[in-house]
Amino acid sequence: MSVLYVVATPIGNLEDLSPRAKRILQEADLILAEDTRVTRKLLNACSIKTPLESCHEHNEGYKSAQIVSRMSAEDITIALVTDAGTPGISDPGAKIVKAVSEAGFEVQAVPGPSAFAAALSVSGFEEGEFTFFGFLPRKKGELTEKLRSMAVHTQLAVVHESPHRIIALMEAVAEVYPGIMVSVSCDLTKLHEKTLWGSVEAVLQALRDNEKTAKGEYCAVLRLADREEEKTPKQTVASLEARLMEAMLSGKGMREAMAALVESGEKKNQVYAASLKLKEAANKLLKTDNAG
Repeated sequence: MSVLYVVATPIGNLEDLSPRAKRILQEADLILAEDTRVTRKLLNACSIKTPLESCHEHNEGYKSAQIVSRMSAEDITIALVTDAGTPGISDPGAKIVKAVSEAGFEVQAVPGPSAFAAALSVSGFEEGEFTFFGFLPRKKGELTEKLRSMAVHTQLAVVHESPHRIIALMEAVAEVYPGIMVSVSCDLTKLHEKTLWGSVEAVLQALRDNEKTAKGEYCAVLRLADREEEKTPKQTVASLEARLMEAMLSGKGMREAMAALVESGEKKNQVYAASLKLKEAANKLLKTDNAG
């Protein structure tokens, strides 16, 4: 029976291709690749001659139907790869997997390199839970709104960013969450791999000072647990009865005090009820004094 393998490929260092992944790519009848030119370089390095077909974000929708049809007609083994890392994670692949699964065919994972997992492993942050957000919005307003909402969901956020936008991202993070700790990794597993760790302001400055910042792909880990909660002083709201009493002690009559509360926005029926309670309390106090 036909089967689809979802194969993780190196994110930089070709030595990270697992023996199993290499075997699956070698034995498969067909490899679906995000960019056949990129994958061909990997296959050539490993002396793999398996046929390639493109499967990217622009053709994945209709390609899915073709693949399912072929898997139904033939007993075929297909490997799905992207340019780097694991298919379906900030990369094409999910639509193919869904279509093949819905058609009743087996889908197997061949795990391996993943940029966000690698970035987490070198971040040094101990939070056991994290949320992966992939690429964030590009527009400033949408980016700011997204960053603010992220803290509601997690204390540790992992995001991808392009080399030309990493400084803008860190500027936005510094604006929304000043002082938080971040770990920003570039060119993971490659020759010039580098991870910047520290406060968002320090990392932002290091990025600005590096003339080669606009090269390489980035993965950032944001420790949102460090954010400062907005502190609003607790205000003690006096009861309507107390406010009526305060107004009367300042020289106002009951009706005048009631009118002032209504004008300030209080509901007329609630103010009236408060006045009755105040009168009742005053009557009880008079009775107690008379009894004494």
